[in-house]
Amino acid sequence: MEYHKIVDYSKLDPFKKIALEKFSSSLGRPEKLGFRILKETLGESAIAIDFGGEFYIAFNVEGLGTKNIIAEEMYKKTGNAKYFENIGIDTVAMSTNDLSSIGAEPFVYGDIISSGSSDWFTEEKTRALLEGYKKAAEELGIAIPCGETPTLQGIVYPETLDLAGAAVGAIRPKENLTVGQRLKEGDVIFGFESSGIHSNGVSLARKIAEGFPEGFFTELPSGKIFGEELLKPTRLYSGLVAGLLKKTEIHYFSPITGHGWKKIMRAKLPFSYEIDFVPEKGELFSFLQEKAKIPDFEAYYTWNMGLGYAAIAPKESSEEIFKQCKKFRLRAWELGRIKKGEKKVEIKPKKIVFLD
Repeated sequence: MEYHKIVDYSKLDPFKKIALEKFSSSLGRPEKLGFRILKETLGESAIAIDFGGEFYIAFNVEGLGTKNIIAEEMYKKTGNAKYFENIGIDTVAMSTNDLSSIGAEPFVYGDIISSGSSDWFTEEKTRALLEGYKKAAEELGIAIPCGETPTLQGIVYPETLDLAGAAVGAIRPKENLTVGQRLKEGDVIFGFESSGIHSNGVSLARKIAEGFPEGFFTELPSGKIFGEELLKPTRLYSGLVAGLLKKTEIHYFSPITGHGWKKIMRAKLPFSYEIDFVPEKGELFSFLQEKAKIPDFEAYYTWNMGLGYAAIAPKESSEEIFKQCKKFRLRAWELGRIKKGEKKVEIKPKKIVFLD
């Protein structure tokens, strides 16, 4: 199986570039109100706006993808609506994790819950889904004051939802803006563990499940249920990011989402990212890779393979990074270093090279 036959980034990435070109003429319009979009954040996971105060405002929009289809399938056979709680957490995480990557601390989130039929909203499923949003908001310390629930017949399947949302945060002080502008040769690449597949590469995982007689109820070698492992909620990294920025020097953050480990080199400056250590990928990813019969190159481009977030920082920040990760009960690793040269990620233990 090949993920690019399901989700083809060779078509999606050019669309994003064309969008930036088409909308470039609009970027100066907020200046009539005294606001300025920071152009150095264009192409990052979120954008920042300077309104003349002591801090920047950050903003982004993100969707969940297709992970909730797994929850739907599990619910149909078990009647357990709690799976949707995890989906609520996932949806908030998609936006807030990206928002924090430029140094922002989220403070508000708005949800878009699109259905193909209003019949989806039974009390049991609704309460479970919204409980997930609530738990994410409580962990992050953010507000959810608004949202939208359109019914899109003929666009969204009636038995499922399309989930997305937008987050707003503050970059305070302004020096916390982190878009790779301070990257330098010799900086260390740190990796923070994921809680599982998170919400990327899920379409391929669903395709794999179609080949099993028991589908998502297939047992892994340990006896764990495949679908339940896929539904572990995405880890929320905003608290860790905020703690690190208050305590030590960080030069870049990158959520490991679409494009997998290639995402480590999202910063614009031309550096080579050399990975010398790769953490154990764990049972779920070993199972996925084996059943999909895909090589390491494809696996580390499709899934996070146990790495949910990356940070690039001076070696001197190492002690504080590990201290903060311990506080958040999160494993972290020194993966490698950056050096001047061709822009690429080279995962040496796996003999993988991702080019820009």
